Amino acid sequence: MISVIEGTIRGREGNRLMIEVGGGIGLDVFVPLRALERIGGEGERVRLQVYLHVKEDALTLYGFLDENEKRLFQALLGVSGVGPKVALGILSVSEAAELARLIYEKKTRVLMSFPGIGRKTAERIVLELKDRIDIERYLPHVPRAVPGIEREVTEEVMTALMALGLTRAVAEKAVSRIAVENLEDPRRVEHIVREALKNV
Repeated sequence: MISVIEGTIRGREGNRLMIEVGGGIGLDVFVPLRALERIGGEGERVRLQVYLHVKEDALTLYGFLDENEKRLFQALLGVSGVGPKVALGILSVSEAAELARLIYEKKTRVLMSFPGIGRKTAERIVLELKDRIDIERYLPHVPRAVPGIEREVTEEVMTALMALGLTRAVAEKAVSRIAVENLEDPRRVEHIVREALKNV
């Protein structure tokens, strides 16, 4: 499986780059339009993370400047109704971190404003990806999920702990050490805060 290509840009048409990788071989690679702003012009070297999409009648390469963008592209392809062109279109108008935040915060209406995304598709993206994507990879400030405690509840707990004067680092460590079996109710913020304070 091809995962990375490096070579010289020999041509560009829309969001398609022709990249000469050596030995007289040139590859067509489709990239998000946003990436074109950071990729050099003809004659310059480029290194891309790539995904090879296989169909019965075609092999198509899609290229990305970093692994996070590529991972999110692949995650989008796993959603019913989202093909590579639609996934690339989404990443052409939204950075990976921003898209991850929209999915995490269930911003269905915003997703509907992206090209090729209707209400049902936006709802499927949120439903199928909100718990599958590694949100900490894209938004490191989001507290890590604690098994047995909903992520939204964890955020409320973090806010409460920092309001009590704890730094984010101390609060995150206290929350990560919680033994869920000791909680009276894993959905009640005050119960979890009380348990977390025992770990400070």
